[in-house]
Amino acid sequence: MNEPLNDDEKTLWQYLLTTIDNKRRAESKKCNVDDKEIDVEKEKKEPDYVLKTKQTEQQAFTILTSHLKEVVECNNKMLELKEFNIIIIPMTERKHFYIICFDLENTKVEVIDNMVSSRGFYRMSAERSFKENGTPSKVKNYMVGYLKNVKHPSAARMAAAPLTKKKLEWATSDNFNDCGVFAMRHMEMYKGSDVEFECGFSTQKNIQDMQLQNMRMKIATKLLLSEANVYKATVMYLARKAIQNLEDERMRELLEKERAKQEKCWDTLSKWKNADKV
Repeated sequence: MNEPLNDDEKTLWQYLLTTIDNKRRAESKKCNVDDKEIDVEKEKKEPDYVLKTKQTEQQAFTILTSHLKEVVECNNKMLELKEFNIIIIPMTERKHFYIICFDLENTKVEVIDNMVSSRGFYRMSAERSFKENGTPSKVKNYMVGYLKNVKHPSAARMAAAPLTKKKLEWATSDNFNDCGVFAMRHMEMYKGSDVEFECGFSTQKNIQDMQLQNMRMKIATKLLLSEANVYKATVMYLARKAIQNLEDERMRELLEKERAKQEKCWDTLSKWKNADKV
């Protein structure tokens, strides 16, 4: 996500900067598209979760298989997972996002979470009773079961693989808003348990906050401008219209400076990181 922005992305960034409230990152329950109000809560369909309180292991296994089919677009050969060295599962628990990484080549299972402590979100423990296990242990159990079912050569080794939480220099203790941004960056940069895990986040809070705002808008921009977004044309129309209607030249300059500052954020990261060590 470190590549320069193109013209459409720059326009959308300026539009986002005029609408984002940095003091309150709350999701809106309603939005307007083509002057039609859509109630997001009504439109949202409850997904099938692998982990539910009242379900059997077989039901959870069936849901896992269904989700994997969607990921590999029903390619039966890819469903065997023999072409993959790493499997990353994004997790959401109590509105908190983190990832679980299965390194099949190095026989490790790693939980990567921006929060120093997972207390209040999930437990890492593996208990005697399956139902009392922490979420990562349950997910490992389901994944190992799937690997055994497809006769994956790493199934037995992964069953005995240790489950650990990866230590992050940039971990946070009080940032409850940006877990989704962290999770997406962590997914992008994870290359295996034997490769140095570097995501570019500063350990200085003020710099890290700016990086997160930068990445949040980059992710939003990529999603909004994706060909999969049926409202892409509408979004760009609204963005261009909003920017054109900015009559205040001073506001235009402030937006441009902010956009440039955010873009420079990642470009000058190496200098900031060196400053951290001084």
